[in-house]
Amino acid sequence: MSQPTQASLTRLEEIVGTPYVVSDAAELAAREVCGERASAMVSPVDAAQIAEIIRFAAAEKLAIIPTGGCTKLAIGSRPSRYDIALDLSRLNRLLAYDPKDLTLGVEPGVRIADLLAALGEQNQFVPLAVPFAERSTVGGIVATNASSPLRHAYGAVRDFCLGMEFVTGEGAQAKSGGRVVKNVTGYDLHKLLIGSLGTLAIITRVNFRTFPLPQAQKTFIASFSAAESAFEFCRSVAHSVLTPQLVEVADPSAGQLIFSGQSFARILPDQWSAIVTAAGQPAVVERYAQELGHMAAAANATEFMPVEDDAQRVLFDRVREFPRLALDAVPNAAIFRLSSLPAVMPVLTAKLNAIARQNHAEVATLTRASGIVYAVLVAENSATLDSLAKAIPEVFRACGQPEIQASAMLEWCPQQLKTAPDVVWGTVRPDVELMRRVKQSFDPQNVLAPGRFAGGI
Repeated sequence: MSQPTQASLTRLEEIVGTPYVVSDAAELAAREVCGERASAMVSPVDAAQIAEIIRFAAAEKLAIIPTGGCTKLAIGSRPSRYDIALDLSRLNRLLAYDPKDLTLGVEPGVRIADLLAALGEQNQFVPLAVPFAERSTVGGIVATNASSPLRHAYGAVRDFCLGMEFVTGEGAQAKSGGRVVKNVTGYDLHKLLIGSLGTLAIITRVNFRTFPLPQAQKTFIASFSAAESAFEFCRSVAHSVLTPQLVEVADPSAGQLIFSGQSFARILPDQWSAIVTAAGQPAVVERYAQELGHMAAAANATEFMPVEDDAQRVLFDRVREFPRLALDAVPNAAIFRLSSLPAVMPVLTAKLNAIARQNHAEVATLTRASGIVYAVLVAENSATLDSLAKAIPEVFRACGQPEIQASAMLEWCPQQLKTAPDVVWGTVRPDVELMRRVKQSFDPQNVLAPGRFAGGI
């Protein structure tokens, strides 16, 4: 691995200024990626500096990984090279905001908590309710395609991302999409960057559509003795005229994490819990209480209840932070993010439970009715990772079965298990050659986050 020499560090200082090139051990440790540590951290202030840094790194054969709030650096494969941590925290401006047009342009270093606070002053928001919300930045959320419980009503990042500006691996400044909801036709190249883990380009600006804050909200919990009943309830909601903001199903193990505390003392143990949030006009929200109650009863719910007003925010935060809660409870957990059709989710969760039992592990699942499952695998014997090492490939194989056909990514797991890219991404995908060609087009010298994506890209 090449490492920045003193001459290289001097050149980086010339680009960004001496105070913004750091080799402090603590700063570098905070930006480790799967056990790999950079030799220097560089903090540019704009796209022009980023472009110059990338051109210099390419000439010196140095590898760059972008960082921000450092909440999601453990996602992805171990990088094959890592020389410079590109800290984007100085790119933290709100560049354009038009509340009347419901459009917004921000730099990648903006913390989502700060952005939501600013939008809240205009009674608006962007539906980016993601884990580690207190430190997560816009760039990291987009680069990892982080999942939000609000996806049910508003879609994923790509559905309300209007455009981006970015710097390619050749140091070229580019843009795709636009700044308004009604955009020109053409290729939405910026959507390739969503979920790319910084392997294609460095994002320097993101344009979003914003949404009005609802006038009223109410959350309800329906408890069921069996998974089939909980998912039947969700199907009834999906086939009705109701359009809830959030629909999640927590199995009993996930419920233990989410419903801890006196606020949720009424939640029955060993039950599957469906969490539904209604939002909109007060009269509409009131209608949900009656309609959902009937559906829950038809699905044999053991209990259906509204959440007290002062506990709604707590519950939403815990649902949003489910992966963090799991990692706090068991740092050696393996956490999958699975994407499938809602119809196969009962089969998928049953298969995950079978895999856990067969490998002396336990599983907790939080299912988003829109098509996302967070599955947390925990070894019964915390002193060894053997059971997780055996269970992980079985999850990928199960997702490939004809009756399931889910896509899978191992978002978090102990570093010791990341011995090859297929540990995180599963077996090589059929489209890997196309993905490599895309990487070659954006980053021909393999400067940006090499090895972090599927297929060792």
